[in-house]
Amino acid sequence: MSDTKIITNFHARDIIHGYELSPAERAEFDYIDTSETLSWDDAEFFRYRGQLYDIGEFSADYGIMRGSGLPAHLSRWDGYMSDSYFSAIVMRFARDEFGPDFDHVVVGLVLS
Repeated sequence: MSDTKIITNFHARDIIHGYELSPAERAEFDYIDTSETLSWDDAEFFRYRGQLYDIGEFSADYGIMRGSGLPAHLSRWDGYMSDSYFSAIVMRFARDEFGPDFDHVVVGLVLS
């Protein structure tokens, strides 16, 4: 898609584990059911532009009507979350010479 632009500074952001969140921050994610199979130890988040994002909310599928996986213009990213009709947030795990670094993410803003 030639009219799509991804804005990122490639800054590796720390992954924040759920147990590191304050009670007020946890309250923002009241959909996370920690009573059965999950615990706050399992939930992972990152901060981007002053907002806390749940990594579990990012999808590697661009949409059921468009097939599986992300389209070619987002193929370097691990997950996608719609932000508005014309924008989205993309994230990928940072990489080093040994492969993915699951302690950090790189985030970008997709504009169409």
